[in-house]
Amino acid sequence: MAPQLQLGALAPGPLPNSTEVYPPTRPGLAAQGAEVYRSLGCAQCHTRAVRQTQALYGARLNEVGNSPNTLLLPGLGGSDPKPVNLDLLLALATIRPDLTIAPLPLPPALVGDTNIVARLKQFADNVALLKRNDTKVGINRPTSGPSVNDLAGKLPAAVFERVSIEAGERAVKYLSDAGAKAELTFYNLGPDIERGWGARRTVAQDYVNDSPVLLGSVRVGPDLASLATRAPEKFAAPWKFASTNTAAEFERHLLVHLYNPRVLAKDSTCPSAGYLFNKQKPEIRAAGEPLTVPGTDAPVFPKHEARALVAYLLTQRVDTGVAEAPVPSAPKAVPAAAPKAPMKP
Repeated sequence: MAPQLQLGALAPGPLPNSTEVYPPTRPGLAAQGAEVYRSLGCAQCHTRAVRQTQALYGARLNEVGNSPNTLLLPGLGGSDPKPVNLDLLLALATIRPDLTIAPLPLPPALVGDTNIVARLKQFADNVALLKRNDTKVGINRPTSGPSVNDLAGKLPAAVFERVSIEAGERAVKYLSDAGAKAELTFYNLGPDIERGWGARRTVAQDYVNDSPVLLGSVRVGPDLASLATRAPEKFAAPWKFASTNTAAEFERHLLVHLYNPRVLAKDSTCPSAGYLFNKQKPEIRAAGEPLTVPGTDAPVFPKHEARALVAYLLTQRVDTGVAEAPVPSAPKAVPAAAPKAPMKP
């Protein structure tokens, strides 16, 4: 009774900061396809579970932020002035002892600004104090090479990658306390994730809409948990989209595989489901063009069951992050700088 008590009352749950729930209800055609999948015994040769062996963490710096010690100084190479967060540079130096701390020269135009002069002097004193602390604890900070200034100048930037959660959270706290905008990142690791078969491990909530759950236990064929999000090059027989109508091409690819798996993967052991297709044009047929299969003389016409099964397969996607299994977030794109207007003669 324990599994039933723990999982039997599960229901689609709301997604954070959204009005949607996960997992969503399957459309009618896909729901019919689930019955076709069950009737064909596909679970005998396919699993629907992404395996994950480990989760590591990191820290990503997204914005310099605006602390009381943020100054507008020229960039490297005399480029246009940009905000330099002195507190952020010290925080980065504290958590990254492998990086140097480049000095911040005072621009001639700001020599008379006593406020900026005092802040830069305080920053230099703090750097000297940090180096003395490094010596006490045995940290040999390099005197040349990449600097924390370089790291803060090219955002978004990965401050840490694939470290423990304690190291990742510590880095995010230091950066946030300095007024910067940082986030904790995730790195899901495992054989299926490395194959491109999923972005995270499978959890119980992924099967809320299945009764009974056809999890499968033997992988004679590839796992199907995230088939709908798998890139074409991650299939057993790699292929490429030939047009921008990727949805139609994906559907056609799966239909051809159902009709004759050996057309796309010559070593496939998947049995043909040719009985889900008509060789003669039916008087009443489902919407869609006839299917042309390479190596056949005449097109075939997918039955309703074939299209339903493909619709079901296209709902197989484990790419929504949940509390117990987050999905790694992609770094935010840096907007391209606007071109400068040409100088007037």
